[in-house]
Amino acid sequence: MRKLALSAMVLVAGLWASAQLVEVESARRVELPEGVVAVVPTISPDGSFIVLSDAGSDALHRLDLADGTISLVTVNGQGNDVSISEDGTQIVFRQVTTDRNHLRRVALKAVETATGTERELVAPSRHLNTGVALAGTSVTAVENGRVKARNLAGGRAVQAPLVSINYGHLDYTVDGRTVTLDPQGRGSYLWPQLSPDGTKVVYYLAGRGCFVCNVDGSDVRALGMLRAAKWLDNEIVVGMNDVDDGHMVTSSSLIASNLDGVRQELTPTDIIAMYPSITADGKKIAYVSEAGEIFVLNLK
Repeated sequence: MRKLALSAMVLVAGLWASAQLVEVESARRVELPEGVVAVVPTISPDGSFIVLSDAGSDALHRLDLADGTISLVTVNGQGNDVSISEDGTQIVFRQVTTDRNHLRRVALKAVETATGTERELVAPSRHLNTGVALAGTSVTAVENGRVKARNLAGGRAVQAPLVSINYGHLDYTVDGRTVTLDPQGRGSYLWPQLSPDGTKVVYYLAGRGCFVCNVDGSDVRALGMLRAAKWLDNEIVVGMNDVDDGHMVTSSSLIASNLDGVRQELTPTDIIAMYPSITADGKKIAYVSEAGEIFVLNLK
């Protein structure tokens, strides 16, 4: 019996080892100024700064990871749909306003990090899809079924492939044409993101969990309960496995999963880890705790 128990322990240890998808080299908490409570972080492609939303206001802030300095990006911005250009010079965000008829409208704007100059890319609209794509200095969005491409540096814009959400539908835009994917039929789709090579989409379907499919909606793969997942590379995504009691989040950890559903927990159980954001090279993961703290994982 003892030999059987020992064999079982060896087997479990072997399974755990085989489930290690990534290796965390170090982790650190980033000091925030007093009074700033982070909600959703977006790390820059090169990992030098984070754009974060503040629980106490509608403001977006830029946090420099080298020296901890923080600066205002905008007094009115949505932290859950921020994009940063490859060179870090432009921050694209959604801005919500209410018109004279008390109707909610959403605009797409960009801020130049060096000067703080703000410009409007898409005028306030009732029909702006959630989600944008950046390719170089070009920004692509979809409004009322029409593709909107803008060049942040002036000149002609290049339309980038884009996945977005339109009233709960999962849309895919390429070569100026938008189609509705909805790989699992009508539902409430959330948090879509294209893989780095542009061949796959990770998304969350309310009440069902996290899934990956091809850009034509085929080969749907279930990854379990994993919210706000982001691509680490073309084979691994990282999302949050959060649990609530109907009133508040009671636990949450960051989970890495490959496309076969093999999972690895990346954060300690004593931290409620939420909303991962990943650098372009997949070497850093920023996330926020339920208490509004910012953490950064460095991966080997």
